[in-house]
Amino acid sequence: MKTEHDHKLIRCPKLGDEMTFAYCLREAGDLPCARIVQCWFLFFDVAALVKENLTHEQWERFTCAQPKDKVTSLIEIIKKAKR
Repeated sequence: MKTEHDHKLIRCPKLGDEMTFAYCLREAGDLPCARIVQCWFLFFDVAALVKENLTHEQWERFTCAQPKDKVTSLIEIIKKAKR
């Protein structure tokens, strides 16, 4: 999904560094990061943008997802990078 906000940066509380909105949209594979609404709501209506661009099934999985802690996320990213 491409948006006008893809290039915008924010400090990611999960990874501890700056990430683009585009990264947040694909952080969980075919779903956005579970924290995307919490992180970006001050800048634009991120919930509406995400809902508009996900299928009904993806939206249901997204709204039921539990955010992973920082260590778990980093371990998963390292494993993916090694592959």
